[in-house]
Amino acid sequence: MFKLKGIIPPMVTPLDREKKVDEASTKRLVTFMLEAGVDGLFLLGTMGEGLALAAREKYRLVEIVLSEVRGRCPVIASASDPAWEETLANVKELERLGVDAVVVLQPAFFKLLSGEDVEKYFFAVAEATELPVVIYNNPSLTGNEIPLENMQRLMASPQFAGVKDSSGDFDYLTSLLALRNETRREFSVLQGNEVALAPALLAGADGLVPGIGSLATRFVKKIYAAVRAGEKEEALDLQQKMNSFFDGIYGPDVSDWLRGHKEALAYLGIIDCPETVYYQPLSAERKTRVHAAVERWKDFLVGD
Repeated sequence: MFKLKGIIPPMVTPLDREKKVDEASTKRLVTFMLEAGVDGLFLLGTMGEGLALAAREKYRLVEIVLSEVRGRCPVIASASDPAWEETLANVKELERLGVDAVVVLQPAFFKLLSGEDVEKYFFAVAEATELPVVIYNNPSLTGNEIPLENMQRLMASPQFAGVKDSSGDFDYLTSLLALRNETRREFSVLQGNEVALAPALLAGADGLVPGIGSLATRFVKKIYAAVRAGEKEEALDLQQKMNSFFDGIYGPDVSDWLRGHKEALAYLGIIDCPETVYYQPLSAERKTRVHAAVERWKDFLVGD
């Protein structure tokens, strides 16, 4: 049975100045993350700019990553696209390329879908593939919720391997954990909110999919290890340190969530440039803030 657990960071997609996938930077980033001890890699999510990339660039990224990973950890990838037929095409191509599971976001842009609408959508995707499907719950991005009663029916189906919950709603997360315990233990509940990693693990989450994980896998693993060792106070102290680091990279209003992340990776020499699809480069002042955060917490990023 396929079971997702541990640290599965959503990898940023390294781009060159032409906004194409940068192969050399991608290989360095994969090596950096593998050496940091990831338990899996999540490609083409929000942090990976999946919805902003052409299909050929998505598939090229997946091919590069799979050739570099060589089976050393699970690789999962988002198939989501605003167009239904493109989502299905992505599912088929990702299956052909050899990913271990596909990740699917609830429908976006067309808001106020019912729980039944969203549930039917996920089951239709699952019926199109032999791969396990991971549900990606991000209501702030999509404008659509996944009500708990519909989530429980999805959980009960062995077609679904788990959920990445990026709702930011801790009560919803704990409800997911309770439903998992009574419905199907094999279903993984993964926390995506960086500021609540330790609380999620202490509540029983199976693993973490933190947006900042491309840069901070070692940092996140310290939190994970502290919880596993029963060192609750240490885990919560590390969470406070993570929150301070998070503010330095993402900025006080979190508007630098992607470009700050890429700027930090470029500053460390892991990727060649911090290019994104849509965002303008950081100002000199904001770069200084990001670089200062990296220097302050460097032992947590590149240390043992």
